[in-house]
Amino acid sequence: MYHFVALLWNAEDPAARDAAAQLAEKLRRAEMPWKCHVSVEGVCVFALPPSDPALLSYILPGKTGVVLGRLFTMDLSNPHLAPGGGIDEGEIARTAGEHLIRNFWGGYVAFLRNQETRSAYVIRDCSGTIPCYYTEYGKVTVVFADVADLAPLELPAFTVNWEYLAAFISSSQLQVRACAYNEVTEVLAGEALAVRDSSVCHTLIWNPNRVCQQGWIRRYEDAVAELTAVTQGCIDAWAKTSDRILHSLSGGFDSAVVLGCLRKSPGHPNITCLNYFTAAAHDDERSFARLAAKRAGVTLLELAMESAGDRFDSRLLSGPRIPKPAISDLFRALEIELINSIAAKTGVRTLWTGQGGDHIFLQTADSSSAGDYLATRGPGLGFIAAVRDAARLSRQPYWFVLRSAYTAGHASESNSPTSVKSWFVNPAMLPQNGGAYVSHPWSADAADLPRGKWQQIRLLGQVTNRHRPLPRTERAPQRHPFLSQPLMEVCLRIPTYLLIQGGRERALARDAFADRVPLEILHRRDKGSIISHAMQMIRQGEDFVRELLLEGVLAGTGVIVRSELEPYLAKRQPFREEHLLPLLACIAAEVWTRRGAPSTIAVAA
Repeated sequence: MYHFVALLWNAEDPAARDAAAQLAEKLRRAEMPWKCHVSVEGVCVFALPPSDPALLSYILPGKTGVVLGRLFTMDLSNPHLAPGGGIDEGEIARTAGEHLIRNFWGGYVAFLRNQETRSAYVIRDCSGTIPCYYTEYGKVTVVFADVADLAPLELPAFTVNWEYLAAFISSSQLQVRACAYNEVTEVLAGEALAVRDSSVCHTLIWNPNRVCQQGWIRRYEDAVAELTAVTQGCIDAWAKTSDRILHSLSGGFDSAVVLGCLRKSPGHPNITCLNYFTAAAHDDERSFARLAAKRAGVTLLELAMESAGDRFDSRLLSGPRIPKPAISDLFRALEIELINSIAAKTGVRTLWTGQGGDHIFLQTADSSSAGDYLATRGPGLGFIAAVRDAARLSRQPYWFVLRSAYTAGHASESNSPTSVKSWFVNPAMLPQNGGAYVSHPWSADAADLPRGKWQQIRLLGQVTNRHRPLPRTERAPQRHPFLSQPLMEVCLRIPTYLLIQGGRERALARDAFADRVPLEILHRRDKGSIISHAMQMIRQGEDFVRELLLEGVLAGTGVIVRSELEPYLAKRQPFREEHLLPLLACIAAEVWTRRGAPSTIAVAA
């Protein structure tokens, strides 16, 4: 993770200029070694030295901006930038960052100043690798990655956004600009934040809809070749930044693809694989992980999930403050000590995953691919094959798929969620605009795309913003190579009916990586799950969870309905699988409020 604090203001406003100078001086006097990378009219960027050697700072030649993180060129045959070269500062400023998005990729946050338009820009790349939030103070826009980094600025206490917490419990996968603090807003992956005069504006600088409009890859053979080459190129680029890698090898297809590509990488990093297994026999994927590790010739460490934590307990309350709660943080908080110890023993600096594979390769049982074919190519022999594939995949009769194909057409507002509904949350606390509140900007902008592709973009918007590091606690931060811009763009340009050709989920990807993945994994149709493990953790930590939720801040403020939780937590009534995500979201939201209140945030409705 890259720790930064950037100050953006209207250089012609004396009050804003004075406020920015005062904040900058506080950072210079702070105990932490903040380094000022850029200081021009309207923009001042401070950063701490990154602990991850893969993260760099790229000062633009005219010293009017800086890119923090990692940059690669779009030429995957030679993606690594020469020191101090290859970046056209004038074009980046003139195009308000468009030049950066078109010609580079990686994991970064960029800060730019355009002297001609007197505008400042913050650009977060579409992978969402580095967090990016902002708050307003004294006419200054303060941009940051970690709430704790704001301490030297002595800003007023943040207040809780109860509406956001209620929406999160209702729809725990929502990824929106709003945060659990009223005063904090997120710059989402692929967005640019423009600060001009006294206004702040969000724009989609990387737009999935625009990527699709560049033209579909229509031939199956071309799509297979392109997917293979681009995936290998992205993994090669990232692999060269780490000589030692810890890879999370679940035994599923996606993590096996990452490992198979890593073994072909010319960088030849030292790889140690880690498999978490559960006590539930039907979710135990060790046999598949062993096959992949043996094929790659790497060491496989097998750890029971219970070794990191067999229950939810008070350890959850000791984590860092973050602008948003997340269900994944519950599990990360319990396993971080174990991961750190493994990282220390093996000398690794990053933990690789196959996250994002389901979204870009299309793990789905939906029948919308037939409608996508009809919408983009019209009826014909190919449409008959698309209906057959969709019917086989979704296990729906042909007549159902045909009717859906002719009635679905393109995505529209009718395909979007129109209300927020969940267990345990007080309806009065939910946002009035329901579905619009939880909709990601990518989804709203892709309404003219075929419905299946729109659904893929909606899911992609969730996963690219899901990764939120635990600041200052991770010895080996996570890296998700599938969420690389060139790879995301290739998969967006492949129609859904090709991605699932033959009625197999991720069919095209299975063909693309057949020489990198064991045959047994290629032919798998089931998928591991931690549902039973998560349910067990709730039951094992029932005393802690009961006190946390029934006597907690959210129940006291009326965000959650205590009487709806009591049957499951106080009277031990069995809860069903559909209760799991809302219950985990309740725990994550309550943990978030306990970490932040009462000394560092104002708890007020």
